[in-house]
Formats: sequence, structure tokens, C-alpha cells
Amino acid sequence: MKRAKPSARSHADGLTMTQQSAVDLLAAGKNDTETAELLKINRVSVTRWRLYSPEFRAALAVRRADIWGAAANRLRALVPKAIDALAAALDEADESDRLTVALAVLKLAGPLPLAPTEPTDPAEYVREVVKRERENVPSELDRLIESGKDLPAYNDHLDTVRKRLALMSPADEPVPPTSPEPQKGDT
Repeated sequence: MKRAKPSARSHADGLTMTQQSAVDLLAAGKNDTETAELLKINRVSVTRWRLYSPEFRAALAVRRADIWGAAANRLRALVPKAIDALAAALDEADESDRLTVALAVLKLAGPLPLAPTEPTDPAEYVREVVKRERENVPSELDRLIESGKDLPAYNDHLDTVRKRLALMSPADEPVPPTSPEPQKGDT
């Protein structure tokens, strides 16, 4: 599959600098309108990128995952201190308060996994990567099933959808000019 050649103003991931700035603003919690105003572009451009541009959507998902991952790591780092504070509260509380604190701790712990769920065995990690990669490769059975659906070949379909989404999410659209405010005495 041929990829479009990125323009000189594009980043490695295929986004323009304006689009990359929009990703950062959206990931930081701005909405489409606020993002467009800050970047001095049309709000429709931001909305189209967010809804239809695969590169933009992927970059936004990566940026959001980075932000949430950093926040989750900060929260995890506070867990030992929080446990120490709760232990101290349990030790220092009188009998009736101790029961209240203990119940609160148990409710907070709930059914959440207390240990990471990522593989601890390097070989298992490799197996997971191989499994994910193999899931993305169509099998002969997949091709046979697809042939009965009256659809174009998978790669042709990918190209068609990519082109359609590109038309729906052009890179940069200027802000439409606004008419000047009428001056006093103008009619």
C-alpha cells in the first residue's frame, strides 16, 4: 500500500504542526471550539480531524494514553504513602473509629487487582506481541469469507476508506473571514 508523501510541514506521524498542536490541546482537555480558537483555525477542521482522520485519531489516542499513564503512575506512587497513613490512622484511632477506617480501607481495596497484570515472563511478553501481530494478518479462511461478501479486496477497501476519510478531514482549513463590526453611523 502506497502512503502519501508527507509535506515539508508534516511531522513524522503525518500530522501538520497545527494538527499536532490540536492533539496536544484536545488531550489537555480543551474542546473543539477552544482548540480552534487557540490555533486560529476553523472549528470544523478540528472536528473533522478528530472524527475522520486516522492519523489524527491515533496521535490523539497515543497522547491521551501518555497523559493518563503518567497520572496513573503518579497515583500508584502515592499508594504506599496512603497505606502508611491508613495504617497509622488504624493504630491511633479509638476502637469505634478503627472499625470505620478498616471498613473504608476494605471498600477502597474492593475487587481491584493489587498486582500488575502485565506478563512477568519475557517469553510470555513475546508470545503476546506475536499473537497481536498475527491477528492483523488475514488468513485464507478470512479471504474466503470476504470473497462471499461482495466487497472489494481488503487492501483495495483500505485504500478506498483512507481516501474517503482524507477527503472528510483535510489537513488545514483557514478560519473564514469575519465581516467587520458596523461602525456607528454605518447603515
